[in-house]
Amino acid sequence: MNRMVVDPELIIRCWDIDGYPNYFFGADKHLYQIDSRGRYNRRRLVMKRYTRGYTLKSRFLSLSQLRPLLRRHDPTIDHPVGF
Repeated sequence: MNRMVVDPELIIRCWDIDGYPNYFFGADKHLYQIDSRGRYNRRRLVMKRYTRGYTLKSRFLSLSQLRPLLRRHDPTIDHPVGF
């Protein structure tokens, strides 16, 4: 599976996910993952039977399970992982 590596200067971090510090939603409403090398990978929305969602750390989360975990990104206290 090809992951789309994106230039980090083009991404504005808006929403963080509780329990998943390497994953966040950008201003363009796409899910991104920061890998161990500091690269930003865009994750795709997947369908599992009739349910739409994302796979985070090998676990499928539907959109309804993901919504309560979203927190607004605060740049004064939140930093990208490893920086």
